Amino acid sequence: MSGAQTLITTVYEQWKGQNAAHMSDADAWEIFLAWLLLRDKEVTLDAISDGIVDGSNDGGVDAIYTFLEGSILPIDHQVVEDEQAARELPEGLELALYVVQSKFSQSFTQTSVSALQSILPTALDLGTELNELSDELNEPVIEKISIFRSAYKNLLVRRPKVSVKVVLGSRGLANRANVNVTSRADRLREEILLKLPSADVSVDLLGADELWRMYDTRKAETLTLECDEVLTSGESYVALARLSSFVGLITDENLALRRHIFEANVRDYQGQVAVNKEILNSLNESHSPDFWWLNNGVTIVCEEAHSVGKTFALKNIQIVNGLQTSHTIFNWHKERTEKGEDLPSDDRKILVRVIKASDDAVRDKIIRATNRQTPVPDASLRATDEIQRRIEAYFSAKGLFYDRRKGYYRNLGKDPSKIVSIPYLGQAMYAIAYGRPEVARGKPNSLLAEDARYRQTFDPKASPQLFYWSARVLRQVDEYLQSGKSQTKYPERRYLAPFVAFTLIMKTIGKNPSHWRDIAQLAEQDREFSEAELEASGIKVKRELDKYTDQSNSSASDATKRQPFTKHLIASMNFSHTRTPQPNSESRRRGRRA
Repeated sequence: MSGAQTLITTVYEQWKGQNAAHMSDADAWEIFLAWLLLRDKEVTLDAISDGIVDGSNDGGVDAIYTFLEGSILPIDHQVVEDEQAARELPEGLELALYVVQSKFSQSFTQTSVSALQSILPTALDLGTELNELSDELNEPVIEKISIFRSAYKNLLVRRPKVSVKVVLGSRGLANRANVNVTSRADRLREEILLKLPSADVSVDLLGADELWRMYDTRKAETLTLECDEVLTSGESYVALARLSSFVGLITDENLALRRHIFEANVRDYQGQVAVNKEILNSLNESHSPDFWWLNNGVTIVCEEAHSVGKTFALKNIQIVNGLQTSHTIFNWHKERTEKGEDLPSDDRKILVRVIKASDDAVRDKIIRATNRQTPVPDASLRATDEIQRRIEAYFSAKGLFYDRRKGYYRNLGKDPSKIVSIPYLGQAMYAIAYGRPEVARGKPNSLLAEDARYRQTFDPKASPQLFYWSARVLRQVDEYLQSGKSQTKYPERRYLAPFVAFTLIMKTIGKNPSHWRDIAQLAEQDREFSEAELEASGIKVKRELDKYTDQSNSSASDATKRQPFTKHLIASMNFSHTRTPQPNSESRRRGRRA
């Protein structure tokens, strides 16, 4: 093996030991490669696993992900489901499709590229009905591609910036790939372009050299901001920074927006509304009054702020007020740069408030207070809720990291396998505590977007231990299904997990759980499940799913998104009485990693 092959293999083996020791190399490599590819997009391992579509009739595709403005699109996102909602979004949004083929081998083969070439361009052709490809593509592939196609169709009138990135990854050396492989990859790109002529299409071979460079790239944890005038008050500052310096703060070396620094309110950019048009007009008029005279500026909260002269070094920053201003400045700068236009050479400035707040509770009060000064919906402030901070503190004490602020622990370099996202916990609670696995499977976005479901899912009266235990149960089921012991493949794993966890609970408490109080005693006992229990529940769910799909003439993928199958599963349990759960000394092994 070359030096790069040795390095990337060593990195992979260490990563697998920490994150996927229970999986085969072929399966773990698929997640590892996707994790490397999407590192900068702050996607959790759970979301990466959800995008895996490997299996029979996969068309050579191992993983598919659709992103809108840098955020992954769930199946029930409004852009996917509602054409009218998509029409109300701003023009020029970035829609990106990632199609990944992962091979653990040390070479690139012509057969692998041919598999993609035979079906992918047709699947991306908006003039082709995806259902017509059901004999050639499995349900997970069709579902993931349909997310991209639906979003693209609904956004067409808003002229989205579309990109399709096809990646073929292995431990081989891309620069030594056979000419038949590279020529077929070029033809695959041309064929996709014929179907999506307005898209930016790339087909890339990622071998050991490329993967090692991706892994070895590090983001600086501390950002700098040069200012012209500074007023100090204790450990907080008010400063005037040139627009060019501010752009340098909010963008990375590739002039891409640092989205993680807006995590407190990133979903509230409102596009070309009146206030943002006024900001843009101020930017375009180089001879107008100085920019900071006409704009309230931004508020930055950080853990540490050090200044040398008039240059600040800011650690772990969050821009908690000034999102509209920041995005508009970024878009203005990006548009000028892409057009090759010269930026104004004036010294216009922006007002910046820098507040050092290392205590999380203080930081959250600032975030909430500054965002409440403008019309911001409660949904964008979920992460600052008291219940979310309590859950985070409890998880931390147990050695896990609750990612209530999206990407926070990833940016701190924490072990990805120990990070639990808010959506994942919401799915666990709805499947396990409220007996609605079909909602956890088919409507994950609604658990945060809809107030009623959010309040139910994250009931402040429930103990942090209950949330922790629920996440561990779903993670235990996930790990079982991902292991070779379950004899399941990725198409089944994706939709079976919430139902297997739900069935485990039903078997244990002797009824259908309808409230978190139904599982409170199990959580207090820190109840764990044996491999035999996991296997029995898995077999039960698969058997009943087969029966239901035969009777209803529906697909497994569709059935697991709807309540009738959940009711069928409950009915199949034949509960004659309700029994109280009892401690099981053999299955109550405490302290295991979730």
